[in-house]
Amino acid sequence: MKQIPEPTRKRLLLLAQLLTQQHTEKITSVNIENLTGWSQSLIRRDISLLDCSGVSNGYNVADLRKAICEALNITVESEQKHCCIVGLGRLGAALLENSFFEHSPFKIVAGFDASVNRTEVLRSTFPLYPSRELESVIPREHIEYAILAVPDASAQETAVRLVRCGIKGIANYTGTVLSVDEGIAVENAAPVTILTSLLAKSNLSL
Repeated sequence: MKQIPEPTRKRLLLLAQLLTQQHTEKITSVNIENLTGWSQSLIRRDISLLDCSGVSNGYNVADLRKAICEALNITVESEQKHCCIVGLGRLGAALLENSFFEHSPFKIVAGFDASVNRTEVLRSTFPLYPSRELESVIPREHIEYAILAVPDASAQETAVRLVRCGIKGIANYTGTVLSVDEGIAVENAAPVTILTSLLAKSNLSL
């Protein structure tokens, strides 16, 4: 397997998600360009890094998605990874809507918040627990990934607790730069962080 650069990895992740929404057997680089805005040459270059042979005038949707999942070590839906949301303020509560995770390799099985009142008032298709139960619920439910949406002041402490519970990766929606053990994956997803990254990229393109 060829080494996949980080920008290509991110595009392939988006492409894998896009392919789950297609209702046709085949897709072409022209179709992908129209859906994403990426150039056809860039699309073909990205796909050339995969173990995927094109079909006549395009790619088989199922085969292409399988190749992406194998290259990026993404689990298929039948083997969904259990996740939790930690912090049920406005941002965390918005993620309680299960449709966000349809057709993905992830299943949200628990939510946590320091406010017992929030866990009792908010509605969800999965159980909500007080944060004090992190250490008991995460191992019991075989939760491997967490969405962190707590206040910045408690983000680092909560991240350390999550790692101690066995969490392998954290989607960090806080404004805190987390310090975690080597081998723990962290993706910074705070809106300001993403917008700052976009600003830097747009300035480079000027």
